[in-house]
Amino acid sequence: MGVDNYIYFVFDKKPEEVENFLKREFEAEVRNEEFDDPRMDYLGEKGLLGEHFQLITSGELLFDPPLRTTEWGVIINADFHVYTVKDYTILEIHPNPRSRWGFVLSSEVIRLLKRFMKAEPLLICGYRDDADLTELGFNYNMSYLFINWLPETIKTGKLKTLPSAITVVKKELLGLEDGLYELIERPGREEKEYVLVKSIEDYKILVAVEEVDLMDEECYRDILNDKAEFSLKIVGVTFKRIGRKVKDELLLRRAEDYFKTQVEEDGC
Repeated sequence: MGVDNYIYFVFDKKPEEVENFLKREFEAEVRNEEFDDPRMDYLGEKGLLGEHFQLITSGELLFDPPLRTTEWGVIINADFHVYTVKDYTILEIHPNPRSRWGFVLSSEVIRLLKRFMKAEPLLICGYRDDADLTELGFNYNMSYLFINWLPETIKTGKLKTLPSAITVVKKELLGLEDGLYELIERPGREEKEYVLVKSIEDYKILVAVEEVDLMDEECYRDILNDKAEFSLKIVGVTFKRIGRKVKDELLLRRAEDYFKTQVEEDGC
């Protein structure tokens, strides 16, 4: 078996516009096929997916240049699916091979996200299929429910819940200035965690980091030395609410240093 990793891009555009972007920006092959997934039918019959939830198209795109990793070669392609959820279009990409995704350099993750920012998504986040969505309040542990939920994170006008440990959002949909903020834990969890908010072009990038990684000297050295931290963070489902701003200068400085070392161009 293995764990599959997905990155989602939420657009207020028509599916055709997203598909055209993929064809312009990447070498993309669209598959013309019928879609029939019993899981989607089941959730629809249960009333858990809106009547406008549809899988529109799928295909494969090539990364040129490929995504570099720390030690396991490169990633050259990804499968993609395009969904519609009410008035939104959601693009899902699934990098291949899945065993290499956790080794992609953080600088390469940022480069990939910037490339997709050209299409002006409202929100970028990720998901791994080993996450148990029922623990987060979903009725079933099916990714379609996660996809269906994504527009809810921005329909209120401001992002309040962090979907994944790296999340990118249009500046006007966040309403927070750059800095370090608390993440409010789910019941039953004790690890204290923060989220660093940084401006990147017309977006805010939010990076979650645990307090132990900033304050414990050994843990802090580890996260500074691991130049592939962001590849697993972006697919790490978080579902925590963003709290108050943190004024601790040491925590902020260490979080800033952590971010800087991850996004350095060469990374290793």
